[in-house]
Amino acid sequence: MFKTKREELEYEIKKVFKDERVAYYRYQAYEENGLKVMAFVDNEPNRELLLAFFEVFSEDVRPIVKVLGEQLPENLRYAQVQIPVMDVRKDPRFRSERVRQLIFGEWVRVLEIGTDFSLVKDQNHGYIGYVRNPGMAFCSRDRMEEICSKPLYKVGSRFALVESVEDVNTSMWVALGAYIYTEDLSDPVFEQANGTFEWSEGKLSLARCGKEDFEENIRYFMGTPYLWGGSTTFGTDCSGLVGRLYNLAGKIIPRDADQQEKALMKIEPDDKQFGDLIYFPGHVGLYLGGDLMLHSNIYHGGVSVDNVFSPVNAYGHHLLETITSIRRVEGGVLF
Repeated sequence: MFKTKREELEYEIKKVFKDERVAYYRYQAYEENGLKVMAFVDNEPNRELLLAFFEVFSEDVRPIVKVLGEQLPENLRYAQVQIPVMDVRKDPRFRSERVRQLIFGEWVRVLEIGTDFSLVKDQNHGYIGYVRNPGMAFCSRDRMEEICSKPLYKVGSRFALVESVEDVNTSMWVALGAYIYTEDLSDPVFEQANGTFEWSEGKLSLARCGKEDFEENIRYFMGTPYLWGGSTTFGTDCSGLVGRLYNLAGKIIPRDADQQEKALMKIEPDDKQFGDLIYFPGHVGLYLGGDLMLHSNIYHGGVSVDNVFSPVNAYGHHLLETITSIRRVEGGVLF
């Protein structure tokens, strides 16, 4: 079937990492007294997984597997988002697909640094992609842990104004859910990896998972434009919307709809309740009760509410007929 061991390796190695959105690898192989392989992965568990694969694959393979990022200087191994919204792209170029977004204050682990783009793995979902360097503040693990040792608050209004204490030219509106670490809410000054900031014209809150809190955050999202890969009140797609709502409640769920559907607990349609997630092929919405569903969709051009279980139009009937499952986030909404 295969002319060379290299061809066989190219075929078999794809089976090791089933979801390359959260597991990165690349390798070079050449045949010289057996098969020599130099490979790079995104973390230590995947390094061990790949080494175990090589042991089974062939006794003639001599692999070297390294973890990306470990060769970087200590002060460049982590980074914090320092702009309102940062696109994560599939490839290191501006016109590449936006696969997701990160927002002000969120963290990434740096895998590789390029001239304009760097390869990163976000600290919430493990999602991997390329981001532009000017949008990040690089730092060491110690610096990240120092900042994260303070209580985490999130912007609890549709937007909040954040300004640099040190640079009068750095003033920005950040979106609902942006990360701010502070010990004293009465003091608007807080530390980021790239300096000192202060917030105003908005509010901060701790993670809130009550039904009233969900409903308040849903109101902030209403009318937000649809944006592929988006997850903020500037623009969002379907899975970005439900993921951000649960992030505000202190719950981290997988980024994309198919990942969520695989990971979350399935429930019967008659048992559905507020906050449950309704899945369709390539789509997801949040159940509001009364047969209604909140979702970000192309049909309406943004975040809207549709009657799914007692449809009143053709679009509602289409949604009802294409439901694949209903899932629940463990410990999700508190009533």
